[in-house]
Amino acid sequence: MLDRIKSLFAAEAQPGVDDEAGLHLAAAVLLVEVARADHSLDRLELERLRDVLGRQWSLDERDLEDLVAVARTTAEDSVSLHAHVDMINGRFSVAQKLDLMRGLWEVACADNEIHHYEEALIRRLADLLYVSHTDFIRSKHLALDGR
Repeated sequence: MLDRIKSLFAAEAQPGVDDEAGLHLAAAVLLVEVARADHSLDRLELERLRDVLGRQWSLDERDLEDLVAVARTTAEDSVSLHAHVDMINGRFSVAQKLDLMRGLWEVACADNEIHHYEEALIRRLADLLYVSHTDFIRSKHLALDGR
């Protein structure tokens, strides 16, 4: 998995490079950004982030570990989420976007508090991912009910 993610970065400049590892990374970066939005990244948020990624793609422990490590580094080094949002918009179905939205909310409420910066980022991501306000709210309730 780590090799596939590294190869994605090596081939990033080539048009048309868009594989499953890249989609995993794009979603993972968004999840990390939500976890970091309140200026702290705690153990509970990282565990929830791993749970969300593992549930969405059935990744094994090693792949999850690699993906989260690369996503954290990418999130710290990125100045824009544009490429990740574009990849998700181009390849995710509506159902996958809704699963991702629910995952974003799950990460935000992992520490039993949704910080207003986390909520603002999720709202902005919902707009960028073309998720309706109704689905934005529905995904929030699903995440809160699932705690």
